[in-house]
Amino acid sequence: MQSHVLNADLRTEKGKNACNKIRSGGFIPAVMYSHGESEALQVSAKDFSTMFKGHISESVLIDLNIKGKSGSDGDKVFIKDYQVDPVTDKVIHLDFYKITAGEKITTKVPVELVGTPTGARKGGILEHMERDLEIECLPRNLREKIEIDVTNLEIGESIHIKDLKEYEGVEFLGDGDRIIVAVLAPTKATEKEEGEAVEGVEAAEAAETSEGEE
Repeated sequence: MQSHVLNADLRTEKGKNACNKIRSGGFIPAVMYSHGESEALQVSAKDFSTMFKGHISESVLIDLNIKGKSGSDGDKVFIKDYQVDPVTDKVIHLDFYKITAGEKITTKVPVELVGTPTGARKGGILEHMERDLEIECLPRNLREKIEIDVTNLEIGESIHIKDLKEYEGVEFLGDGDRIIVAVLAPTKATEKEEGEAVEGVEAAEAAETSEGEE
């Protein structure tokens, strides 16, 4: 699979004030983890944004070139976690996990649906329940996405984890009976929406009653 290159710098200053200073300088504070060890880094916010174009995925392998790190020919990593500012929607912290050769990794891969279900053409409602799947594999077998063809799905039919085709070296984790995507009958979909609407009204009425009692 394609590997992406990202440059990083070692950072010695830590703490909230130091991180705020790093962000104001156009960088994202980051930490690279590996078997209980960690290194504090910073990466260019512009370079990172260009790489992911607004959609951050844990299934992308990155060649992390750390400036100033002796004996480093580039560390292969993937994003294990990240934090986003709820107001600006900008990434404010990154957690990288360093890959060890020959060692399996556990991560999440996005699901991409392909085609329009036959059932949807007949009035059914497409429900996409699982948008990411947890997998275990060697780095060389890591996929950036799992494509699922839903063209032949009829009303009332669904695709479970256990129904997925096999990918070389990839093991899907979790309950195999978990539904990834389904086509619901129009009546069931309507009942579900009406039920959610009723719950919303009841919650609002309860809140008003509570305020009145106060």
